[in-house]
Amino acid sequence: MHDQWSPETQARLHQMAKDLLQIGGDCASPKDLQHYLSKLNSLASAIRYSVEHAAWRSLLAEGAPLNGKPSSREVQEQLRRPRQADQDHPGQAAQFTAVCNVITGAEHLKELVSSAWIAGLTEEIRRAVDEAHAQRAQADKATYDEILGGIDRALGTLPPDAQQAAREALGREFASIRQRAGAKTPQP
Repeated sequence: MHDQWSPETQARLHQMAKDLLQIGGDCASPKDLQHYLSKLNSLASAIRYSVEHAAWRSLLAEGAPLNGKPSSREVQEQLRRPRQADQDHPGQAAQFTAVCNVITGAEHLKELVSSAWIAGLTEEIRRAVDEAHAQRAQADKATYDEILGGIDRALGTLPPDAQQAAREALGREFASIRQRAGAKTPQP
């Protein structure tokens, strides 16, 4: 049954399947996967419309040109709608239903790919936010270290007895700041 296709068509389909496997295998990072999913979304649409076109030309209007094809909804309705001849040919009715299910499956594939892409985008955003927080914390720490260094240098200019009193006062103030900061930090 499959031998009815020309060798060129069979070779094209075989190459498309091989290329699709290769492209999926080339994904080596979350960013690669996101790009792949965005392209796979288009491919799912192409599969849907390709099957729809094939159903129109081969089952519903044998050999009819595509420029006369009704809307997608109408094609699916015709595939689902019982036809007079279908009463005598349950196999044909089953084939119409199965082809309609393939079209629906391609629609679902597109929705699933979109969901996976959105979930991946959410993860990309989370990683970017985490990275921004880490950079901010690093910058804050550098500023804090610089301020502490400046305070230490300023304390070094005071007489020894004043240095001790100032260090103790700063120690109490820093402990109070840490305590207030700890109270504001949400606990897991």
